[in-house]
Parts: sequence; structure tokens; C-alpha cells
Amino acid sequence: MKDYSLYYWDRRLEEAEVKELLDLAWDELYELEFDQVFGAWRGVHLEPETDTVHITWENMYGASLMMSIHRVTRAIRNDYPRDEFIELEQAEIERLRSLPPGKRK
Repeated sequence: MKDYSLYYWDRRLEEAEVKELLDLAWDELYELEFDQVFGAWRGVHLEPETDTVHITWENMYGASLMMSIHRVTRAIRNDYPRDEFIELEQAEIERLRSLPPGKRK
């Protein structure tokens, strides 16, 4: 079962597009046979200048990785996440952790 849980999601993107891009990323990871070491999605970031969406994920060993998908061509590029993306995600993780247990959605 595919999991769409994210720590951070750039709200300039519609939920349907985020799910579609996560599906593309999932298929790419499966094709690359990363499914055995896939951990969790971290965040989805929009770079409007290049019309690219960057999806960060963490493998089960704790390494953060990134997949970039062009919104028009759907071309996929694998890379390491930028520090600013990790900082945004970490700030959101800390914000969620500071909330009382019943309000962590």
C-alpha cells in the first residue's frame, strides 16, 4: 500500500498533483529496486523558476535523498536534497513534535 504521508508539502501545489508526483516517484524507486530500502517521504517542494517539483525521501538507514520531477515533461532526476529543503522539513517536524499528542495532524 502506498503511503502519502509527508512532513512538509509546498501548499502552492494541489493535493492531486502531489499524489500524482508521489506515484511517479514511487514507480521510479520501484524500477530502481529501492523498494527494499525505502523509508519514508519527507517533503514536496516547488521550484517555480524551473517548474520542477523536488520530492525528498529518507531511506531506512536515515540517508536523505531527493527526486526532482519536471511538472510538464515529467522528466525525473535523482539527487541529494538541498539544505534549505531539509531545514524546512526539520522545522515542520519540530513544530509537529511540540504539539500536544492529540493535535499532531
